[in-house]
Amino acid sequence: MLGLGHSAAAQGADTVTITGRGITTQSTSGFGDAALARSPLQAAVYGAQQLVDAGITSMAGLTRLDASLADAYNTEGYWSYLTVRGFVIDNRANYRRDGLPINAETAIALGNKERLEVLKGTSGIQAGTSAPGGLVNLVVKRPTGRVRQAELSWRQDGTLEAAADLGERFGDQGQFGARLNVNAAALRPRTLASDGQRGLFAFATDWRINADSLLEFEIESSRQSQPSVPGFSLLGQRVPDAKAIDPRTNLNNQPWSLPVVLDGDTASLRWQQRLPGEWRFTAHGATQRLRSDDRVAFPSGCYAAATDTYYPDRYCPDGSFDLYDFRSENERRRIDVLDLRFEGPARTGTMSHRITAGVQSSRTQDRFQRQAYNYAGGGNIDASIVTPAAPELTDENTNRDER
Repeated sequence: MLGLGHSAAAQGADTVTITGRGITTQSTSGFGDAALARSPLQAAVYGAQQLVDAGITSMAGLTRLDASLADAYNTEGYWSYLTVRGFVIDNRANYRRDGLPINAETAIALGNKERLEVLKGTSGIQAGTSAPGGLVNLVVKRPTGRVRQAELSWRQDGTLEAAADLGERFGDQGQFGARLNVNAAALRPRTLASDGQRGLFAFATDWRINADSLLEFEIESSRQSQPSVPGFSLLGQRVPDAKAIDPRTNLNNQPWSLPVVLDGDTASLRWQQRLPGEWRFTAHGATQRLRSDDRVAFPSGCYAAATDTYYPDRYCPDGSFDLYDFRSENERRRIDVLDLRFEGPARTGTMSHRITAGVQSSRTQDRFQRQAYNYAGGGNIDASIVTPAAPELTDENTNRDER
């Protein structure tokens, strides 16, 4: 290879210089502004434009960009599950928003996110309670200056989405900033009987009080309403014949089927104060409130009367299955977080250090009503059998409190 290079140079070949530039830090790494290349961990950062170019509108879409990420029970109309290196990311413990914990048991809107950060590997030192897959951090778009951007997109059989991103700074010295993101989508996927809609309103503002003080506030409200799509299963001991099944079939297609409705409201306030000696103090508080109506005609298992055989984890060999009416309405989840921290440099002899010290407190409250999970009759894989509804609230649920 050295000989070839010398020969090319001797013949006067042009020199090709390749340069690259990207985000080199990741806020949940625990190492401050240190470059990822110098941190003892692996992480990936995906910017807003990268997500738009790839047509990604949900967390599950990240699987298109990274081979180490995979989906886990992702379906139309429901929230996304991710796995990192084969480990499932816990939706209640492994998601952050601007570094603060959130509950991801909802449809997370990406229209007002500046970037997504994925920390790969064990993350207990950064997060406390955490599944071993890693962390996902969503960084919110903040006021940066004049922004005027509008998008109109169409995909699949008829999903139409419109979005706007507007930003500006005000005041004699630009001390006030505002950023508005709105999004509306008519969801028309290829799967039958799964049309829905999605919307987002997000507003962020800041006040540069002086050269050393910054106050930031943002609020977000989102809503998604769409029927979910149950998955197919084994037929006894065999895999269903793909040629014999219409891939657009939705087994959640009964006259009484209702959409899954996911509402989410989040707000945060952050104060950053520069202190003497290049130290900085940050106080960051946030609250998230989710409301969900989880409803589906759910195929699960099968009792084959002809052979007196029960299949608890798959469908019958002839393509039939037991169908259940599942309804868990008015699920409410709330999390309140306060984070206080100091960051700054220090020296011992000839060595320089970067120190971060702080405390974070969070309170989680999940409240559920009685739910329905009732046998409604039998179905089959061509979704041609109609069953009666069974909406009686027969099952108790479990409330959760955590701090």
